[in-house]
Amino acid sequence: MTMEEGRDMPQDLEAESSVLSAMMISAEALQECLIGLTPDDFFHPSNRIVFMAMREMFDKNLPIDAISLADQLRTQGDLDRIGGRSFLLGLGNNSLALVGWRRHIEMLHRDTTLRKMIQASAQISALAFDAPEDTKEVVDRAEKLLLDVTNRDVRQSEQSLEEIMGELYEELEEQSMSGEKTLGVQTGFPKIDECLLGLRPGQMIVLGARPGVGKTSFALNLATNAAYHGASVAFFSLEMSKAEIAQRLLAAEARIGLQEIRSARIRDDQWPQILEAVNQLSQLDIVIDDTPGTTVTEVRAKARRMLRGKKLGVVILDYLQLVSPPQGGHRADSRATEVGEMSRGIKIMAKDLGVPVVALSQLNRTVENRTGKRPQLSDLRESGSIEQDADIVCFLDRSMNEDEAAREDRPAVGETTFIIAKNRSGSLADVPLTFLASSTKFVEIDNRYED
Repeated sequence: MTMEEGRDMPQDLEAESSVLSAMMISAEALQECLIGLTPDDFFHPSNRIVFMAMREMFDKNLPIDAISLADQLRTQGDLDRIGGRSFLLGLGNNSLALVGWRRHIEMLHRDTTLRKMIQASAQISALAFDAPEDTKEVVDRAEKLLLDVTNRDVRQSEQSLEEIMGELYEELEEQSMSGEKTLGVQTGFPKIDECLLGLRPGQMIVLGARPGVGKTSFALNLATNAAYHGASVAFFSLEMSKAEIAQRLLAAEARIGLQEIRSARIRDDQWPQILEAVNQLSQLDIVIDDTPGTTVTEVRAKARRMLRGKKLGVVILDYLQLVSPPQGGHRADSRATEVGEMSRGIKIMAKDLGVPVVALSQLNRTVENRTGKRPQLSDLRESGSIEQDADIVCFLDRSMNEDEAAREDRPAVGETTFIIAKNRSGSLADVPLTFLASSTKFVEIDNRYED
């Protein structure tokens, strides 16, 4: 395979042969190479065939030497394709391969990466020439192609159960030693963290509520709490501007009324609180994007850049129904179908980025017409796909007036119930919260006087 300009693809046939020789001679080299290399690391077809035959023989616990390997290849019908028995005897007699086989593995990795970059650039060129109206989709796919190349040595999509169980055991041991109860991103609400065990990579978490209950305020509380516990937060606000978000964050952190901050009616004795809150918030790893009419594709591309290289991250999207369908793409026959497609896109994004994604959602109007207004899964607006795709579905529920609060089946005045209505990885529960409306701050009732 060569490039159009006539230049050879990056390759080193001598290094490939040396690695195969080391695999035939040394059991240690054989095992290390089978772990660290793939067939794609061998450019020459004959070398690739030999490597795959060795891997199959190792899996069957067969001895690997020139004669046994020749028999295996003859059985497969590949012996003549690789140059016959003489080719294998040459590999088996190269004892000098034991000197530098580790370095030669690095050389094969390097050349494979370069070849994949060339192939990715060709695919990107083809995408650009055949681009649809939605260039954001092209940019996102191009970026992912390049990231897949650069990450090939540090991330694998497949793992054996043995490896997974080993990692789980180490994680449990480390968690047990540290005494922490949370496995993922912490929400900052102890009882919620206890029920959810934190927000974990790949999870899609949906938070629904009636208008005016405080979805955005809770999401901002969650963002600051997660950041205080070491997470990097990518916050996408499709409803409020960055300035409005900053005002709410400052009000919650400084415990000063939002109206006072909006109107700049600040008393002299409040400035120290504001200065301290500004300093605290400025140190948090939170990035806010308020681009209107954004698509799932654009959110995924931006979030990938925001969270690249971060150890612990979370994406918060406010809110799902304001996400736009792909520009220039095929428009779905109904809004429910569109929302369903976007919901699936968010779930795929969570798995692709390896972070939890919290998506806020509106509820159907039917909840307003019921005698009991406690939200339920069927109230998620416009699509049952949201419920199906989500790993966790939570609701915020509070009484909107004193008459409603007087009912036995409704939260008391000033109380908000955090309802865990679906939880694939744990239990369902109701957690009582208090909403400090003036400063847009949620606190658990048992902790309302803390900090």
